[in-house]
Amino acid sequence: MTDATPDRAPDSPTDTVPERNWAPTRTSTAIAGLGTVCGVALLSRLAGVGAGVPVAGAGAVGLAAALWLLDLDSWRVSGTLAASLLVVPAVGAVAAGIGYELLVEFAAVFPAPNPTRVAGQSLRLLGIAAVLCGCTLAVFGAAASVRRVATGETLGRCWGLVVRTAVVPVAVAVGLAATALATEYDLVAVDRIVDRVATGASGWLFAPAASDPEIGSFAAVVAAAAFATYRALRALPTRELAGGATVGDLEVAAVADALDRAAVWVATAALAALPIALLVGVAVPTDALRAALPPAAFDPLVDVTTDTGLRRALVGLTVGALAVAVALGLVRGSARTPTADLLVGYAPYAAGVAIAAASWVAGERVVDGLVAFVAGRLDAALADQFRRLSGGVVDFYGAETVVVGLAALVAFLAALGVFALWFCFAIGLVADAIAGPSLAAGGLFVAAAFAGTLDVPLWTVLAGLALALVVWDAGEFATTLGAEVGRRADTRRAELLHAVGTVAVGGLALAAADGVADAIPSAAPTAVGGVTVALVGAVGAIVLLVAALR
Repeated sequence: MTDATPDRAPDSPTDTVPERNWAPTRTSTAIAGLGTVCGVALLSRLAGVGAGVPVAGAGAVGLAAALWLLDLDSWRVSGTLAASLLVVPAVGAVAAGIGYELLVEFAAVFPAPNPTRVAGQSLRLLGIAAVLCGCTLAVFGAAASVRRVATGETLGRCWGLVVRTAVVPVAVAVGLAATALATEYDLVAVDRIVDRVATGASGWLFAPAASDPEIGSFAAVVAAAAFATYRALRALPTRELAGGATVGDLEVAAVADALDRAAVWVATAALAALPIALLVGVAVPTDALRAALPPAAFDPLVDVTTDTGLRRALVGLTVGALAVAVALGLVRGSARTPTADLLVGYAPYAAGVAIAAASWVAGERVVDGLVAFVAGRLDAALADQFRRLSGGVVDFYGAETVVVGLAALVAFLAALGVFALWFCFAIGLVADAIAGPSLAAGGLFVAAAFAGTLDVPLWTVLAGLALALVVWDAGEFATTLGAEVGRRADTRRAELLHAVGTVAVGGLALAAADGVADAIPSAAPTAVGGVTVALVGAVGAIVLLVAALR
């Protein structure tokens, strides 16, 4: 990781700490991470989503690792390439973990025994999805807290990287799907249209009718050749290579300048005459043109404008000159741009090519495994229907197209998720200074709040909320203390003492909320539900915590 000092909170007195010594303190960061792991394990297990959370959590850790790789200034090229290759599988693991649990829950509750239970089961699915997302966000925040890699800047860079990585898989998937649709339904006669366009373009360019003058097309070919030649002459490094060299009495640099000026005049004249020539070629009939011009002018005009060899030479000159201009432009740009910057810019596209190629190669095996996995967790009737539908899709598009499409979908979800995280930083919802602890605590809070809708014990909800407070406070303390005294200072005793006080305050809030819940009769008209008591306890814990810290 770089030794550059990251952005700090305005009230962090960091002027006396060397830049290379700044980092969150280890002990409080470890406490925040331990609290996150305990909270995620407790909530996911009692909410019944313990199988999918480890997979989604591994993906969250992979996303944090990708942000860390992007921050390696000493290994920019390899770090960018590794991050590009890592982001899409990491988000794929998150989607797989969450999707697996939702699939299992869907298979368990649907089809519903009666229509009246559909709304309740749908709300249960929503609660499970919220718990899964909260736990995943908490793991990501804890992993990002280790080296404070989650900032608005790094997430913005990561979003740009994901978008560039997704370009190739998305383009390949769209192209394959469109080809399958056009071929299967014969929506457009692709081969006939291509042949017709190619034949028409070839005739228009190279073999027009020899009896009539083709002024418009000839003028277009001449203008294109003149402009391409002008661009090629401008791109050639003639002056740099010639120096003061002469050919006879002529300086090479002066000849190059004269050629440039001549090319400018020719190109300008050709482009200026092009609209007039096109207008004449379209609006003036051949008979009127023959009557207006004497035979000595009309016949050579027909010969010149319909000469196939001349047209081929002009088209060849255009193509060659444009190729030279583009190649020299790329060479000049590469010469002015450091090699590392070029490789960093192209690394995401290379990763996208690798992802698309791997998806294509593993298409059949991946499809067979996914179909068998999903069908094995559905009810028999739903499993048969799923196999029939998935088999139809695979037969229509092909296994390779389906898998490349799934990779493109995951890449799109990765771009969407990273953008959502960056947006939270952009609007000030999350501060750079304590981003990791804030995300970890926020994820635990969401998971605990929605776990209360899944019939988990009240003490589990309260414990999750208390752990969210502990995680946020420990992470914030690690950031503040690290900014004040540096990471090499001996602060373990102070950090442990602070953590003990925070845990004690959270425990008191938990006990108070649980006592209030026990004191309210469940059958009373003013009965307070478990979720309400949990939220009241959370608010009380925050107040007590702030009071204790003050």
